[in-house]
Amino acid sequence: MEQKGLPTPEETEKDVLRKILGTLTEIRAILALTNEDKLAQAKSRLLPQNSLKLQVYKLCDGSRRTQDIATATQKPDSTIRGTLSDLRLEGLVRSYEREGKQVHEQIF
Repeated sequence: MEQKGLPTPEETEKDVLRKILGTLTEIRAILALTNEDKLAQAKSRLLPQNSLKLQVYKLCDGSRRTQDIATATQKPDSTIRGTLSDLRLEGLVRSYEREGKQVHEQIF
């Protein structure tokens, strides 16, 4: 008898990782839903209205590179790199490689 959640010998490592990612995505959605008010308060505290941080955060959609964000905000790459670093440290944005380029995405 197979126990729920345990891999079978036929499953590949990719299959197991896909299942884990699916479970984590579901957990994240539940946590975001149950903490919606707290998350909104944290974002409003960390992202002041009309600030560069807010502009950069809004542009982090998982498709834009640092250079794309710099162009959109008309700010130097170095300024945007610093702002993205701050956003990552605050847990608002993550950066990762997609199709050979580093892109930035909102975490919540």
